[in-house]
Amino acid sequence: MNDKPQENRSLQRVEEYAVSFPADYVSLQGKEPHLRDYLRVILRRKWIVITFFLVAVTTALLGTFLMTPIYRASVAIKIDKENPNVINIKDVYENERTEDAYYQTQYKILKSRTLAKRVIRSMKLDQNAEFLGHVPPQRPQANTIGDTAKPNMDEDLNPGLIDLFLGNLNVMPEQKSRIVRVSFDSRSPVLAANVANDVAKMFIDFNIESKFDATLQARDWLEKQLQDLKAKVERADEALNKYVAENGIVFLSDTSSDTKDSRGQSMVTKRLADLSSQLVKATSDRVTKEVTYRESQRQNGEAIAAVQNNALIQGLQKDYAAAETEYAQLSKVYKPDYPKMVRLKEQSSQLKKRIDAETRKALEGLRVDYDAAVKKEQYLNSALEKYKKEVTGQNEKMVQYQILKREADTNRELYDNLLQRLKEVGVTASLTASNIQILDRAEVPRGPYKPDKRKNFLIAIMIGLLGGIGLAFFVEYLDNTVKTSDDVEKEVALPSLGLVPELTKKAEKGVFPVITFEDKKSPLSEAYRSIGTYIQFSSAGRPPKSMLVTSARQGEGKTTTVVNIAVALTHTYGKGIIIDSDMRRPQIHKIFDVDNSYGLSAFLAGHMELSDGLIQKTKIENLDVITSGIIPPNPSELLSSYRFKGLMADLFPDYSFILVDSPPVLGLSDSIVLSTLIDGVIMVTRAGNTPKDVAVQARKLLQGVNAKILGVVLNGMTQADLRYGSYSYYYSHYYGDGYDDHKEKRKRRKTDNA
Repeated sequence: MNDKPQENRSLQRVEEYAVSFPADYVSLQGKEPHLRDYLRVILRRKWIVITFFLVAVTTALLGTFLMTPIYRASVAIKIDKENPNVINIKDVYENERTEDAYYQTQYKILKSRTLAKRVIRSMKLDQNAEFLGHVPPQRPQANTIGDTAKPNMDEDLNPGLIDLFLGNLNVMPEQKSRIVRVSFDSRSPVLAANVANDVAKMFIDFNIESKFDATLQARDWLEKQLQDLKAKVERADEALNKYVAENGIVFLSDTSSDTKDSRGQSMVTKRLADLSSQLVKATSDRVTKEVTYRESQRQNGEAIAAVQNNALIQGLQKDYAAAETEYAQLSKVYKPDYPKMVRLKEQSSQLKKRIDAETRKALEGLRVDYDAAVKKEQYLNSALEKYKKEVTGQNEKMVQYQILKREADTNRELYDNLLQRLKEVGVTASLTASNIQILDRAEVPRGPYKPDKRKNFLIAIMIGLLGGIGLAFFVEYLDNTVKTSDDVEKEVALPSLGLVPELTKKAEKGVFPVITFEDKKSPLSEAYRSIGTYIQFSSAGRPPKSMLVTSARQGEGKTTTVVNIAVALTHTYGKGIIIDSDMRRPQIHKIFDVDNSYGLSAFLAGHMELSDGLIQKTKIENLDVITSGIIPPNPSELLSSYRFKGLMADLFPDYSFILVDSPPVLGLSDSIVLSTLIDGVIMVTRAGNTPKDVAVQARKLLQGVNAKILGVVLNGMTQADLRYGSYSYYYSHYYGDGYDDHKEKRKRRKTDNA
């Protein structure tokens, strides 16, 4: 046994085989998946794809044609946003934010159970067979005179009935618009249109009723609040008037003042304000007169403005100046004692005296006016101080007065506002306009909404194809069998000696065709001849002379492979012999129709010798056989005996090649024992049947005893694998012609023999 790890031995074996096999084997180790590989999977699993496709399409078509037609009718409703009273920019932004919530609320109302109940009761859908899908039970008839058949609006409906209604109702808002389409599905096209229109009508009625109910509630609330406020206003006015009367507060009406105080100012306050104003004027007048009087005292009144502006004094001064002027002019002509001159002198003197007298009189008037102004100021000041004391006491009373007055004014203002609001609500209650209107009424649909036969058919085709292909790849993923030469070389880590197309089912019934002898031009014969050619170059130096043909398990086709390879090798190697070492289920004697009453078992047991007729001739030139003989109880012990080694040594000089047909590797030790005595081992696997791990396990068992594995023959390749796998052109060209001709020839030969 080799001391290296098993995996290292495998890699070493692969590298050794790569020397004598084509470079394609090495390149396949890192080959990327090609589109042909996926197509090959689909073709290999084509019946899965076809079956899944047919099942999907058939199921969809049956479901479509058996489905009850459903009709859909739609009504278009326009919902306008109610315009609020926007008074500032903040309200504008708030309005934009709440608009979406408003419309979402309307959509929820359309799908509400309350609206559904209204429509069901309005159209009596709980008694409609087309809506229910079955004939409803009859309601009890009226027994008394005057009893009507009207439905009880207070009666609770079955929740399942409401769910059925809402399940058929669809609300679909149109993007970037205020239009919403409400549709209803039903088995009856007429019922679908009627229900859709009734939903729109009930929705508008519900909207109006909601506004009306809200208005009535607001009016009732306002009336109640007005009654309470009216009583408060009366009590506040009564308390205010009582306080005014008890405290002797008298108000003067002030119609010129733009104030909310209908009572005006109190008498004391008004008088105090008047005295204050008069005192200011008196003080100003006294100061002015005092200044004038003091000035007249300093200047003797000659330059006082009050004197100079006196009209009488101004007239006297004008006459005095005229007299003086005339006297001066006459003095140039007359002497002072001239009568006229004396008279003018006397006149001027009298005018002077009178001017002085009037001046003194004016100055005395200034003093009198000043004294009067002082007295008046003193009087007003004294009166003001008196009223100040009265106002101070009055203000203490006005504090409580203002409290009572403010309460009365507030209650009166609230009362006026509520009264105005009540009048507005009264006007609103009389209006029935709605912001919702029907844009397009629902019409009776011409065709069913579902099933959509064309759409369902296309979907079924897509699901059938994609699902079938997916299922095929899934099965391929779960399939762990060896299917192609790539699997042999990459997964099993052994070279592929060749691919053998799938044979007929006769081999399973015990009829093993010798294709290479019966039809030398068939693609199967070419396959076995190619395998023989590969065997010649499987070892460096010289080709193997003795070869063991085995498989991982039973039913891989190793016996058919042994026979056909032997026939192919007779054309290139020359004379050869087949040894049937499968002493558990021997088949070689059946293929060549020879006697199996004696054979290898008798020789190994020592009951006969090679010269006793152990070797038998076959109908194939240059090909002999040694049958298995009678099945012994201990085949493994016989095969491991020295007589088998001696048999091989005796046969080597007479034959160019020796092929040994052996039992499967797994579960039996026969092939393991024989592999140590043979130059090379050929493993046979069946495409799509032999699991990869089984083939790997068989390889490891053989390599564990240092057996030289020449390669693997992949048996049972299907037409799809041959067309898209290795040797694609060659086998696909002959698979449809040569192999069919071969089967036809065998059929005719069998008929002739019969």
